[in-house]
Amino acid sequence: MFEQDDDRYVNPHITLNKGLSKSTAVRFYTNGGRLFPEITDLTRPLNAEQWIDFSVAFGADFNPISEQYIKFPIVSEKILVFNREITNDLFAYIEEEYMKGEIGEEGYFTKGLLSKEELMKQYWESMITAKEYVKQKPYKNPEILVFETIPIELLEYIK
Repeated sequence: MFEQDDDRYVNPHITLNKGLSKSTAVRFYTNGGRLFPEITDLTRPLNAEQWIDFSVAFGADFNPISEQYIKFPIVSEKILVFNREITNDLFAYIEEEYMKGEIGEEGYFTKGLLSKEELMKQYWESMITAKEYVKQKPYKNPEILVFETIPIELLEYIK
C-alpha cells in the first residue's frame, strides 16, 4: 500500500466505491508488456485475445505484501500471469538507455541478455491464466496482470 504522501497513492475507499482498475489500484506493479509497446505489438502472437491490452492492465499479488490490502477472488480468465524474470531482463534495456554515458560501458546492464525482441517473445510465451498458474506454479517470480475492472462486489478490504 502506498503512503498518503506518495504521488501514486489512491485511497482504498475510492477503489471500494469504483471497483479495482488501473486508475484505482493502490500499488504500483511491473508490467512487462508496457516497457516496449512497439515490440510488444510486433511479437504479439496471432492467437492472443484482443482484450489483452497492456495499457489498461494493472498488477496484483497472490499473497498480501502489507498488513492492509484489497482482496478479490480469481473469477476471470482476464487475469494473466507472466514470468517477471523476463520483465526484469527487459527493464535492463531501459536502465541501459537511462544510464548511457553515466556508466561508461556499453552493455553494462544488458551484457549476455537476449535481444529485446527475443525477450518479448519469451514474455508472451510465458503467459498463462491465473488459474493455471495456481495449479502449476511454473515461475518463482510471477507478474500478475488484470485486464479488466474488478467490480466492487468482489472486493474486500483487509486491515
